[in-house]
This record gives sequence, C-alpha cells and structure tokens, in this order.
Amino acid sequence: MEDKGKNLKLRKMTFFPPFIVLLVFVLLGIISEDKFINTINAINNGIINNFGWLESILALAVTIAGVVAMFSKFGDVRIGGENAKPELSDFSWFTIALTTTMAAGVLFWGPAEPIAHLLNPATDITGIEPLTKDALKFSMETMFLHWTVVPYAIYTVPAVVFAFMYYNGKKPFSIASEMSPILGKYADNQKAINIIDAITLFSISAGMAGSVAQGFMNVAGGVSKMMGIPSNPKLWLIIGIIIGITVVVTSISRIQKGLKYVADINVYGYIVFLVFLIIFSNAPFLFNLATEAMGGFIGGFFEKMLVTGAAHDTQWPQWWTTFYWFSWMSWAPTSGAFMGRIAYGRKIKHVLGLYIGICATVSALWMTLVSGTSLWLHKSGTVDLVDSYNRGVENVPYDMLGAMPLSKIIIPLFVILIFLSIVTACNSNTIAMAGISTHGIDPDNPEAPNKLKLIWGAITMSLGYIMISLFGVNGVKVIANFGGMFAALIMFGATASLVMLIVNHKKYDKVSKEN
Repeated sequence: MEDKGKNLKLRKMTFFPPFIVLLVFVLLGIISEDKFINTINAINNGIINNFGWLESILALAVTIAGVVAMFSKFGDVRIGGENAKPELSDFSWFTIALTTTMAAGVLFWGPAEPIAHLLNPATDITGIEPLTKDALKFSMETMFLHWTVVPYAIYTVPAVVFAFMYYNGKKPFSIASEMSPILGKYADNQKAINIIDAITLFSISAGMAGSVAQGFMNVAGGVSKMMGIPSNPKLWLIIGIIIGITVVVTSISRIQKGLKYVADINVYGYIVFLVFLIIFSNAPFLFNLATEAMGGFIGGFFEKMLVTGAAHDTQWPQWWTTFYWFSWMSWAPTSGAFMGRIAYGRKIKHVLGLYIGICATVSALWMTLVSGTSLWLHKSGTVDLVDSYNRGVENVPYDMLGAMPLSKIIIPLFVILIFLSIVTACNSNTIAMAGISTHGIDPDNPEAPNKLKLIWGAITMSLGYIMISLFGVNGVKVIANFGGMFAALIMFGATASLVMLIVNHKKYDKVSKEN
C-alpha cells in the first residue's frame, strides 16, 4: 500500500528525541539487565514519592472540568462547524471509542484486581482486614474508582480540546493543539510544538508499552490454560511478535477499513461474554454488591481520589490508584488526538457524553459482572483465586472462567477478545504517533507514512516485553509511571485550555467566523 501524501515529511525534532531515549531503554534492557533494573527502580521511586500527590489533584481537576464542559454552552458547539457531518456511524463511533481506550486493561485487571484488593484492602489506611466482607465491598468500590468516570474524563478532555482546535480553530495536527488556548502566542511556535509533541510521543510509548505488556501476559495465561504450557517470557515473546505483526498490518490498512471492523467484532464479543456471566454466575449477588459499592464509591469519591498514604506511611495508593492516574494520563494526549480526529461532525457535549457517560457506564457494568464474578467465585469457595493471584496475576481470569460451565468455549473467546482489544487500542495510538511524527498531516491528508507506524509499533512492543520479562506485572506499573509523569504536563495544559474554551470558545472558532 502506497502512502497518498506527497508533501509529508518527518518531523525530526519531534521524532528523534523520544525515539532515541526509548531505543536506549530497549538496548540497555538487552545488554545489561542489572543496570537497567537499578536505573528504572531509582527513577520510578522518585516519581512515586515526589509526584503522586500532584497526579491525584490533576485527575480530580480533569474530571470536574470534563463534567462542567458537558453542560456548558461550549458543549453545544459542533466539531468542524454547523455543517460538518460525522464520518462514522453512531455504532462504529461507539465501538471504536470503547475499544481504543480501556478495553485491553479491563480484560486484564477486571478479574484480577478485585482479588488483589480482597487480599490487601489498604488495611493501613482503611482498617479493613483482608478476606473479610468489608474487603469485598472495598474491592468493588475501588474498581469503580479506577475504571469508570475518572479515566474516561482523563481521556476525553484532551480529545475535545484537540478536536475543536484542529477542526474549528484550524490548528495543526499536533498535541500542542490540545494546549493551544493556554499557550497563547506560543501555540504556533515550532520549537514549542516540537517539544510538546516529543514529550507526548515518549509518554504514549511508555503507556502503550505497559498496556501491551499486560496483554502479552493475559493472552499467555489463556494459552497456558488451554494448552498446558507454562506462561513465561518465551511464550510472552511469541505472543508479542504475533500481536505486533497484527497491529502493524491493521494500522496501515487505515482506520475505516481495519480498525472499524475489529472494534465492531470486539464489542459483539463483549456482549456475548457479559451475557454468559449474567446467566452462569450469581447475578443477584453481583448487582447487590455493585449497588452497595456504588454508594460507597460516590459517598467517598473525593477522599478516595486524593488519598496518598502519607499519613499512614503506606505506598498502597501509589501502586494502585496513583498508578492508574499515571497510566491513563500517559495514553490520554495521543488518544485525545485520535479520538478528536474521529469526532468530526459531533457536538462537544455528545463526545463528552459518549465517553464520560456511556463508556463509563459500560465499564461499570463490566466491573459489576466480571469483577463481581471473580469475588463471588472466591467467596463461595468454588475456586481459590487468591492462590491463582499469588501464582501469577495472569492466571486469575482463566481459573475464574475454568470454574464455570462451558469453560472450553468461553476461555478461547476471552483470549480472542484480549487479542482484538490490544490490537484495536494499539492501532489508534500507532496511527496517532505516526501522525504526530509527520509534517503535513491535515484533514484532507490524514494518513502518516506506513514506515513510521511500523517503527513506533516495534519499539513499544519491544519495551513492553522487556519490562515484563524483567519485572513481571510490576513492570506494567513502572513503565506507566514513566509515561504519566511527562504526560501530566500536557494534561495540565489541556485542562486549563478546556476551562478557557468553556469561558469563551468563540475567540478561537475560525470556522464560525468564516461563515
């Protein structure tokens, strides 16, 4: 397939700085494991100790700004102008929105994370003893905190700012466009744009590496369960190569041809899986627990959002709640560019409503059924999922499904869903990363060179594999912290810019002025 753009050029000052840094990480991990581990641990500890509190405050601010924008006059603005028509059907827009954000993560952590909280319900902070009834409720409350409104707000705020400034404000295809109002006269400064986009490319590479790493482990857990072979770095490597090839092939097939169909299939698979859980698990228990936990989540929302563990001298929040804020933010700027690009023709309030409303609700339902089933099976004594977790987090989903009827059918389906989710999520970001690395991208010429998609896909897959092969599941968290720390700078600018647009969006709307 030939690239259509004839005026596309590599943005060298945007592409090479993050590429070189990431390549050094990859080579150091291959050449000297000890030096790599020591360096990574030192940087990670510094991030957790010094910036975790700031990340929590920023996550809260982003959430508030997103909700306010939905109900403001800015929410009535149509992306691309009043005559703009959406390029995707409502259903395809929804499926891509759902599967390119948190889908790969919910498949990995949905069954396993509640068991971790049941085993360690932040006892130093909450006073809740492990493996108790209170720990059950705490576990589900925490799943709602980590996987519903807050992460979707983090994803959507940069998306709506980018969409408005790119289509309505006629700004370039750059992450700097997500910060354009707050940057003022520097918004068109090429040096500033290069720095912002370079930071973003590093952030998303780190976040994407963490996501694909957990995907490698999750698929490996399924293969191990079905074929009886050990889930280890060798199997992770084989799976990583297969996923990497699929991501690159589908990303160069362009969004309308590849990503849309994969996303649609994925959502149909989710529906089948959730219906299966409703039928074969204890649905009354799941919905009763979720209702009770939702009350606790809403009632203690601000306290849970801002907990740091400092008063109790514990790092539980840093390894869970703060880790998620870092992780979501590492993806958000680049996902925002992609999500903003496919939001053409929609109103701002509809974009915010889709993500913060509909997608967050679907995620809450997912946690109710998937996380609830995991907790119910362990509570009922059907299967010891604590033992599964201690043997390796990737074992939990398959030991959970293996204890249910039709396991020989549902486990392969689950593996397929994981595979497709990883491909869909990585697709959107590989496309966006290649676009950010390219000069000349615009609404009429939106596709970056295929070789850049190949390069970014390869380096993120390699880094993800190195992190889990050396650190295990903690490698996912460490690399997410790296990306989130730098992405927080972009998120601060995007949030401040959204506030400015809420106050006076007409100042930046060139489309309405032309008409």
